[in-house]
Amino acid sequence: MIDSRPVMEQYHEMLRILGQFVQHNLKMDEAIIVAVIIDKLPPSWKDFKHNLKHNKEELTLTQLGSHLRIEESLRTQELDNNPKGKNQVGSSSVNMVDREGSKNQKKSNGKRKFKGKDDKSSNKKAKVVCWNCNKPGHFKKDCRLRKVNKDGAGPSGSKDPEKQQGQNSVFMQNFNYIQNYISVISKAFYVQDDNVAWWVDSGATSHVCKDLYWFKDFQLIDDESVVKMGNVATEPIKGIGSVLLTFTSGKCLCLNNVLYFPVIRKNLMSKIVLNNCGYKQVLESGKYILSRHGSFMGFGYICNGMIMLNINYPSSDNSVCMVSSSTSNNFHKSKLWHARLGHIHYKRLKDMSKMSLIPTFDMQNNEKCKTCMLTKITRQPFKDVVRESKVWDLIHSDLCDFHATPSLGNKKYVVTFIDDASRYCYIYLLHSKDEALDKFKIYKQQVELHKNELIKVLRTDRGGDYYDPLYFESTGIIYQTTVPYTPQQNGVAERKNRTLKEMVNSMLSYSGLSEWFLG
Repeated sequence: MIDSRPVMEQYHEMLRILGQFVQHNLKMDEAIIVAVIIDKLPPSWKDFKHNLKHNKEELTLTQLGSHLRIEESLRTQELDNNPKGKNQVGSSSVNMVDREGSKNQKKSNGKRKFKGKDDKSSNKKAKVVCWNCNKPGHFKKDCRLRKVNKDGAGPSGSKDPEKQQGQNSVFMQNFNYIQNYISVISKAFYVQDDNVAWWVDSGATSHVCKDLYWFKDFQLIDDESVVKMGNVATEPIKGIGSVLLTFTSGKCLCLNNVLYFPVIRKNLMSKIVLNNCGYKQVLESGKYILSRHGSFMGFGYICNGMIMLNINYPSSDNSVCMVSSSTSNNFHKSKLWHARLGHIHYKRLKDMSKMSLIPTFDMQNNEKCKTCMLTKITRQPFKDVVRESKVWDLIHSDLCDFHATPSLGNKKYVVTFIDDASRYCYIYLLHSKDEALDKFKIYKQQVELHKNELIKVLRTDRGGDYYDPLYFESTGIIYQTTVPYTPQQNGVAERKNRTLKEMVNSMLSYSGLSEWFLG
């Protein structure tokens, strides 16, 4: 922490960072967090830091925040009551010398005598207040910021209109420069992403949330409703639901009709909606207080020019539940089951519904999924070829690199083994390509043990990741490769790779999750 910024503002920034750690299952002991925050206090809080360190009782985050808020308010009041202390460093002081002492000085033993700060008569001019700028220490006639005279004279007493116009133009240029500079800073603050915190917005007409894990109930919206942004742009609304915010005071605030809007960068609570619901909101001395019917609910603080609520953040377990949660009205819709089953074809949904594998529901013949249209565009398929009639006679295999981002298990590749006759597929995740042959050995042992059939031919591309001449010679398996630059000869494995990619891309795009959830 630094002395040039409010301590409470920096305290809440650290809490937001810790809240992001909780989202990724990085749990820390509360005592360690309190000790870290105390150790990061600015240098001017050295004595206060030592008092907290030697405290016998362990502090919670809420108690630490209360201590910091009280100490900061006391320091602010002390500076307001002692304005001279703002320009002093430590306990040093500067004696003021009366200019008139040079005229009225008296000789005493050949030495000059100056009137210092402790002399009563020397403090007269320091108590003089300018009638122009209301600052102490000088008269109006000596003020550098004298007002323009009624006859048109400038700050220096000049009555030349051309000179005055030139001075005004320079002033306006400087003013415009300062104004543009401030606008750039404000835009830089708003660009920052914030996944955890909630902010109070006086201009928003509805509550807006960017993450699904905040919702306690959620309903998808597919009626092309949009939200109008500040730059006249419009963005579609993905859903609507209720969000339960728990303040550090222990009180809970339920926000109804919250719009799910993943494009926005911050979670916003509408000040207008709360006012219409009977909540009282007070902003005083940089602190936001929320109450209803005289009962205190919670509070917030100004951070980077906006009001941030002081709330408890949800645990990471809620995110997994909220992705698959929905209301009872939306439970049996075909689009929901289409998304849950990896965006499979609607005809397959009908077949599964007839087999009682999923609940029955009404389905329109012309239903289309926009996500599938964006992620599954392809060319016309090739003609059918002759397939093997006996299982395990021919195995198609290929390696696939899904994304540049590793999965949760730090896996980067996927290898598939597909039987040509039955089209039954085995899928394995790999850390690196050199694990492909080891996975084939595991696949071969499992298949031959349970099916009592021997694998005869393995067909892959010319990557060479599987090839081990000694192994294939000892097992008697024929290793076939495709002609260079002809992936169509291994079309079964290539098509399976594309199908898996389409399913992963569709599910990630529909749920809004990160790429490292692929497997």
